[in-house]
Amino acid sequence: MSNTKKNKYKILTIGDSFSEQAGFGYKNILANDFSVLHVDRFISNNQIQTLINLANGDFFDTYNVEYVILQNVERNIINNTKNIRINDKIMLCEIDSLIFNHKIKEVDYSYNFFSKATVKFPLYHIPKFFFQKNYLSNETVYNIELNTHSLFSNNSNKLLFYHKELKSTDKNNVKENIESLNILLNTIDQKLRQRNIKLIVLPTPDKYDLYYDYITEKKDLTKPIFFNLLKATTKDYIYIDAKEILASKIKYEQDIYFYDDTHWSPVASKIIADNIKSEIVESNNSTNAQQEFVKKSGSVLK
Repeated sequence: MSNTKKNKYKILTIGDSFSEQAGFGYKNILANDFSVLHVDRFISNNQIQTLINLANGDFFDTYNVEYVILQNVERNIINNTKNIRINDKIMLCEIDSLIFNHKIKEVDYSYNFFSKATVKFPLYHIPKFFFQKNYLSNETVYNIELNTHSLFSNNSNKLLFYHKELKSTDKNNVKENIESLNILLNTIDQKLRQRNIKLIVLPTPDKYDLYYDYITEKKDLTKPIFFNLLKATTKDYIYIDAKEILASKIKYEQDIYFYDDTHWSPVASKIIADNIKSEIVESNNSTNAQQEFVKKSGSVLK
């Protein structure tokens, strides 16, 4: 979005790091078939609030899009609904100012999610590691045994994930929180439909959630039910159930998520992009059929 001069796009994507991922993100795959505009993360720190701000402002007066994909990782999505200001807006001049003043930071790729620096044990952590076998690295990362060696191409039976993914079940497993989220998403959908824009919601499963059923010892490990609760809600928006989609592929595809990272891999990006493409094609066909029906009905009435 920082460098664009076009003003007509099939898709606008707004999300967290799962919506970027350099050249192998799902949005890049979609760009092979559709024109795609992405809202940079320095503009969209809270993706839900940012989309509300765009819908209330003059952004969509200038940028003509047919679909908005709103992506949020599971562990953050409920927190992102807290203290939402439904009437806030951002104007294009403010976005231009953010872009103009943004300083691009060089990414230090020498320090990865599970790099040697991350898994190095300070002396005061060693006793905890021995007493708690699932503990790994300064209370940030967990190392859990799986019941199979077949999920990752390195043949490991270990699952490495953020502690925050487990902690987030405190809020994500609460039915009222999910119902409130769905009401908010339906409200955003209504705002966008007033501009003839369709909303596609893409909650991204935590690695812990996606692989939970393969964990050997689940004692003290809460089962995530976020996607179960969201599935039961009534939605006006187009919903991509990424957990269900990816879980159906795990038995046949290795490395759905990276072994040593919190993100999904190019394998998953392609699967998700293909499903989004199918939803858009189906939605377009439905819209065309409705328009044709209205057209024929009008001819009959004449």
